[in-house]
Amino acid sequence: MRYVHVEFEFPPGVRHPMHDFLDGGDDRRSELVTWRRLPDETLAALFRVTAPREAYLERLRAIDAIERFETAPGADSFFLKAYERLGGPTETFIDAFVDTEFLSVPPVVFRPAGRLSFGLIGPPDQLRDALAAIPDPITVEIDRIGSYGGGRRLAGVGLTERQREALRAANHVGYYEVPRTGSVDDVAAAIDCSPSTAGAHLRKAEAALVDAFLGRSG
Repeated sequence: MRYVHVEFEFPPGVRHPMHDFLDGGDDRRSELVTWRRLPDETLAALFRVTAPREAYLERLRAIDAIERFETAPGADSFFLKAYERLGGPTETFIDAFVDTEFLSVPPVVFRPAGRLSFGLIGPPDQLRDALAAIPDPITVEIDRIGSYGGGRRLAGVGLTERQREALRAANHVGYYEVPRTGSVDDVAAAIDCSPSTAGAHLRKAEAALVDAFLGRSG
């Protein structure tokens, strides 16, 4: 099975209001657990949301396209089941994958700055056409491609946005190359902080990833 992990960036003009809400803090994120497009063109979706609950729901109530929703508590987060009338960029984005054989691999993760990432399993010859159908203002980056081998849901590890920035910068400057070609100082310069702060971000992120891989809880 061929696997590809894709990250999209939605600019403010085409970003869903609830995705835009995540810009309020580095620790805010939302995971799409499962979804279904109903015959009446309503999107029924279940999310796991990490954000201030009451502020999030107040914003949700102000969106005309949201027909109804319900919530349930979770550890350090809450679950949201929502029904939304499709239209605009959201519908166009979904339509890009509707007529393909791709299956999404959870989690589908929404993060601040309009970023959305998820994995796909499907025929490589359909990938180009699917990505070409994404509306032009939305940028696409393929950050992993190969054979699917299962594994743990490392993409869903609860890192802060700053920790993710540090990891991306470390990978870019060669900090994880063998032999290492980049330093903590290089990471610090890339994310505009002190070396001690960059080192702390990396250590905490690496510890969370190791714990997730080994199945340990915090």
